[in-house]
Amino acid sequence: MKRKIIVLFWTAVCIVAATPYVKGWNGVGHSAIAYIAEQHLTPKTERECRRYLKHTLPYYASWMDHWRNCPGFEHTSHWHGVPVDASLQSIRTESNNAANQIRHACKRMKKYRRLSDSLVCDNLKYLIHMVGDMHCPSHTKYVDQPQYKNYNLRVKGKKTRSHSFWDSSPSFFHKGWTCEDFARELDTMSETEIAAICEGTPDDWAHENALAMREIFKLLPAACEYTDLPESDKERMREISDRQIVKAGYRLAAILNGIFDPKNSKR
Repeated sequence: MKRKIIVLFWTAVCIVAATPYVKGWNGVGHSAIAYIAEQHLTPKTERECRRYLKHTLPYYASWMDHWRNCPGFEHTSHWHGVPVDASLQSIRTESNNAANQIRHACKRMKKYRRLSDSLVCDNLKYLIHMVGDMHCPSHTKYVDQPQYKNYNLRVKGKKTRSHSFWDSSPSFFHKGWTCEDFARELDTMSETEIAAICEGTPDDWAHENALAMREIFKLLPAACEYTDLPESDKERMREISDRQIVKAGYRLAAILNGIFDPKNSKR
């Protein structure tokens, strides 16, 4: 009973403490990514995920944001972005790198039957969140290119940061959308297209993201007023946000299928 009270206490503390940090893709974006992924799980993978998680993928989509400062999970606090070098390659020696941690989690999960249920559950929660986070436009860290950094801008006169703008872009561009709405509108690619998106490794995806995400700094320049931007630029920003969400969903599903149902995985 005493242990249960302690767990409940720390749960409450962590939720309060993590509130200012619950930004990456915000809850809407993370849930949409996890929901899209769930639609592409094989039956066996879906059963295994439900067996260990006791719930759906979207339910735990933002778990890492809430627990990042809790005792025993502090080391995960900086696993939410991908630092890239001057050649825009993921820095593999950097432990605070979502791509590296995804790779490590996948390696551990190859022998998931030898792990305790709680360890499998935690690794699933890591993968669900980090695959989403590494695709967020603001979560590529251009270590050797200082021109690509967080800066101020305004939206309807209100000051915000570029990082925050992109973190909240799913709900900004699609007010009121649910997970089902995102899946219905964005999950429209053919099996061939999905297979092409899922080729490669997390490091390959990080490099691809780093190349593509430089465009957002041109579309949304420092000190700009968003409402004054050309409509074509606003539409392009929405397209980028949508594209990253659906790619993350497909790739998360591919990773989980590769772990739990490799014979039927399309990776």
